[in-house]
Formats: sequence, C-alpha cells, structure tokens
Amino acid sequence: MKIGEALDTIVNLPYLAISPESCLEEAAEKITKKQHIRGIYVVDEQGRLQGYLSLGVLIRHVLEAREKPHFHARSLLARITCEKVADIMDKNVIYAQKEDDVDRVVDRMVLRNIKEIPVVDEERRIIASVGVLDLWRLVEK
Repeated sequence: MKIGEALDTIVNLPYLAISPESCLEEAAEKITKKQHIRGIYVVDEQGRLQGYLSLGVLIRHVLEAREKPHFHARSLLARITCEKVADIMDKNVIYAQKEDDVDRVVDRMVLRNIKEIPVVDEERRIIASVGVLDLWRLVEK
C-alpha cells in the first residue's frame, strides 16, 4: 500500500508550522499552546518543508544558558527572543511522499525512532502528518 492510499484511511495528526526566520520565543509559544505536540515543522514562504524543531531541542537549547557559571535571567530571555528557528532546527527532516510504500516508511520511522512524519508533495509542501502506530496497523493487516 502507498502512503497516498493510506491517507484516506488513517488520522491526519494535527501539526504546527513556522518560518525559519521566526524567533524561538514564537516557536515556544506555539508549541506549548497545543497539547500533545512534540515539535514544529519549519516551512518557507511557499510552504515547503525546510526543517523541524522538536520541543526537546528547544528546551535543551534554552536551558543550556542556565548551566553557565554566570547565568542571569536576562540572558535566558535574550536567548529565546533574539535567536531564530533556523539557528537550531534540524535540517535533515525525514518525510514521506504519496508514492512511498507504507511498510518502508514504517521501517524508516522505527529505525530512527520517529513517532510522526510529514507527508509532502513534489515541492515538499506538507499535505499531512501521520503517526507510526497508524501506519504500522496498516502494515499488519
């Protein structure tokens, strides 16, 4: 079965998107306002996938400043208000396309411990976000 066919039968997970030029503060606000969101897809002006910023990476990045010997609360605030999403996003995003085989996508997700994956069109615009468990259930049928 192809991913395109699977999209008709499985749940499209909610996802967030943000510009690479957005401040980390905006990314933090977006991610923390939604329950069960683990990260945010980074897209350019045309909506093409450029990267991914996980909640874990964002938290580690912000808290890194606290471990410095001369930590000051202002430095923490400056860290999230000045830096851009592009500065810390993962540019090597694993994604699926409609013509990909579901079982191969599941294998990639399991191998890399990915719980959800964006499905993109030919121009890398996100058309859906799907979970490994939903895809795995299709493979097991």
